[in-house]
Amino acid sequence: MTKQNIKGYAFIILSAVIFGCMPLMAKHIYSDGVNSITLVLMRNLFSLPLLLALAFISGGSLKISARALPSVGLIGIFGCAVTPLLLFSSYNFMASGSATVFHFVYPAIVVILEILTRKSKAGLGNIMSLLLCVGGVAMFYTPGAEISLAGGALALASGLTYAIYIFLLSSFGSKGTNTFAFSFYVSLVACAVLFIVALISGQLAFPKSVFGWVLSVAFALLVNGLAVVLFQRGTFIIGGERAAILSTFEPITSIIVGAIAFSESVGPLTVLGSILVVAASVLIALSDKIKLKSK
Repeated sequence: MTKQNIKGYAFIILSAVIFGCMPLMAKHIYSDGVNSITLVLMRNLFSLPLLLALAFISGGSLKISARALPSVGLIGIFGCAVTPLLLFSSYNFMASGSATVFHFVYPAIVVILEILTRKSKAGLGNIMSLLLCVGGVAMFYTPGAEISLAGGALALASGLTYAIYIFLLSSFGSKGTNTFAFSFYVSLVACAVLFIVALISGQLAFPKSVFGWVLSVAFALLVNGLAVVLFQRGTFIIGGERAAILSTFEPITSIIVGAIAFSESVGPLTVLGSILVVAASVLIALSDKIKLKSK
């Protein structure tokens, strides 16, 4: 395993941990009168100045080739606009834990897309990791929890759009574009789409208090300014398949945060599911190390 791969793994896992902490901040922001569409809009909007500054500080620029613009547009639409809208909408019909199980079909979809479009063979290690990952996430479902047809369809759709986002991200591979400049344009596209959706639906609802505004800005900087950038950079390094599987550290983090901050109970199946997800990640690392030694 190369140092570059280790860096890619670290980026993805750290981003997943940050994403897993989102519900903690989001609940406080929602209690201040903000809805899901406005929160996703603010998440992208408030991160733009930071991403712009980082693009120049890192020695890059905002230059991007005309050929890359369509890919950047699609990545912004699928990853930072459509996916969170679909996933957050599913919460109106079913518990977030159940929706998470449906949403996390995306690692399997990413692997299928890689095989179908690139004619690449999924190694035994990747297949076993995927099975462990899907099995582990499935155990996060709470027995007896209500499953809505509409909610399930929305959560599944969010998994599909997120898989497309990861696949497009992996295919893009930065193409010589500064990472922060890339993230800036992706967030800018998402802002435009979300603003139009919020206006048409009449769902612009900004924070009512100063604390709500401060928390919203902090949320944007943490998620879009750090987690999204780390995930994108990590995917460029290790590819979409590994990134998709490693990102399942997100629900584990959410469970831990829920248990600590909200005293939510953690059952034996949840613990077993978490162990399987971690085992899937370890298996990926081991299979990569074996491949490197065999060369």
